[in-house]
Amino acid sequence: MNYGFLTLIPPLAMLVFALKTKKSFEALIFGTLIAYIIMHGFRFIIPWCELLLSEISNADNQYILTLCGLFGGFIFLLKEAKGTLGFSNLLSRFCKSERSVLLTSIVMGIIIFVDDYLNIMTIGTCMNEVCDRRRIPRQALAYVIDSTGAPVCALIPFSTWVVFYSGVFIQEPIIQGMGFTNGMSVYLKVLPYMFYPICALLVVFLCALGSLPKLGAMKRAYRDANAREQRVEPELHNVPSVDIAMAGMATDYPPKQEAKEGNMIDFLLPIAVLIGVTIVTSNMLVAIVLALAACMLLYLPRKKMTFTRFVELFFAGFADILPVLAILLASFMIKTACGEMGLSEFVIELAAPVMNGATLPAIIFVIIAVLTFVTSSFWGIEAVAVSIVVPLALALNGNVLLTLGAVVSGGVFGSHACFYSDATVLSSATCEIDNLSHASSQLPYALISAALATLAFLIFGLVT
Repeated sequence: MNYGFLTLIPPLAMLVFALKTKKSFEALIFGTLIAYIIMHGFRFIIPWCELLLSEISNADNQYILTLCGLFGGFIFLLKEAKGTLGFSNLLSRFCKSERSVLLTSIVMGIIIFVDDYLNIMTIGTCMNEVCDRRRIPRQALAYVIDSTGAPVCALIPFSTWVVFYSGVFIQEPIIQGMGFTNGMSVYLKVLPYMFYPICALLVVFLCALGSLPKLGAMKRAYRDANAREQRVEPELHNVPSVDIAMAGMATDYPPKQEAKEGNMIDFLLPIAVLIGVTIVTSNMLVAIVLALAACMLLYLPRKKMTFTRFVELFFAGFADILPVLAILLASFMIKTACGEMGLSEFVIELAAPVMNGATLPAIIFVIIAVLTFVTSSFWGIEAVAVSIVVPLALALNGNVLLTLGAVVSGGVFGSHACFYSDATVLSSATCEIDNLSHASSQLPYALISAALATLAFLIFGLVT
């Protein structure tokens, strides 16, 4: 069924709700309810419950939710063993200023390019305490690791993003007719036209150097950090501190003076297992399980903690991440609901009559960016969009490879900037700040990057 302009109501209602209430989970649930009321009328409740159950039982969703929960326990164990403290003590010897801290975070983000989840979780865990010591708000760190997550994974052709897009590209008969024999060869040709990831990395680099001013919510975050010497208040956490108290965890940042000791091996070895296994197996769930096993073998024999304490900390960490899992589950639901209503197809077809070969890439980038921003369905929308825009580019005598670069760039924007995308939610959770606080503080910089990318697509669309 074609719902026409009604497809725009759920995402718009959801965004207004989120901006008004500053609540992510509630806004997402509200959006799904609106969508199902439009589709099913007053009998919406049963289909809506079926949607909830289907998203919970979806294997891909279970993978993500389990992975995030296990990582919550992993972080608690690293903190209790003072592994993060030992690593932050080392980094603090070299990172003497805000510039050096943020540039180090960017470099680490580029090095850990295999997967954006691995990138975000690892660097956030590494750099939290270092930022606290230098009075750098965690919103700045969250922006850096979010900006070096999806953008880096899209630009370096050895990541999970590349595997996905290569498979999508090569399925198109038109692409095969252009002489390409495999998806990777297509991706490498499209790579120079991925202007949003390039611009996002440029902007975050300039921010780290101090060449761009602090804007909006980021400016307020810096002012607040200076006022309270970067003490992380309980209300800024994604969850109440009761879960931490259950495990006897200290919630003061920076760490108290009596906790100066910390052995780097307690951090580096589990992290090395996590990264190494991810690279070898391409399965981060296996990697986090083996990293937890490494923690047990490393901490228990040396009496860093008892087995009972180990288990208590793990479950407390898992509980600490539950609100994040709820937001992710709700984002899966709104993604499916918007897909059932045909949002992406409607918007692309609506804009098609005003496109021409020269403006097509810029318009496609803006459309995909907006769609992914309001639905968080960056990979899902791209898979649909490619089959629509490739024939469209050919019919309008446009640059097919440039248009594909616009599709990927729009997806990267969505992953980076969407208030409730998995990358945004994980960035805020890893940095232990409120999700909307992170999303709103990085949005001006994401929009600057998007404006630069749009201009680049317009220029290249005219000259190629």
